[in-house]
Amino acid sequence: YDFLCAPPLASPLNPARTFYAPGRRLSEEMLREMAHPLVSPVNADFAGFPPTLIQAGEKEIIVDEISQLHENIIAHNPEARKGRYVYECYADMIHVFHQFLSLPDAQYAIAKAGEFIKAL
Repeated sequence: YDFLCAPPLASPLNPARTFYAPGRRLSEEMLREMAHPLVSPVNADFAGFPPTLIQAGEKEIIVDEISQLHENIIAHNPEARKGRYVYECYADMIHVFHQFLSLPDAQYAIAKAGEFIKAL
């Protein structure tokens, strides 16, 4: 789910498109495929979604799409209790910053993930 692409899919700079159809003109079939929820989860129906913690780095190329994913989950579950769907965005962090264990933010994010899981 690294490619949570929101429109415009027609842009040759769209992250998913650079892998799916580099240099090729998008056909209607390709657009339908790229909008499929299994390819682009922001288009999914999240009703009844389980508790979710989303952690992102502010410097990720897809940080806007990650935020949109969280908003979509909440929109599909308006009755959910506070804390069921959590989004944390870490300043100046990159994608998969958790793997850099010497970073204080990585340590903190991993600890927060542990707390989230224990609270379930």
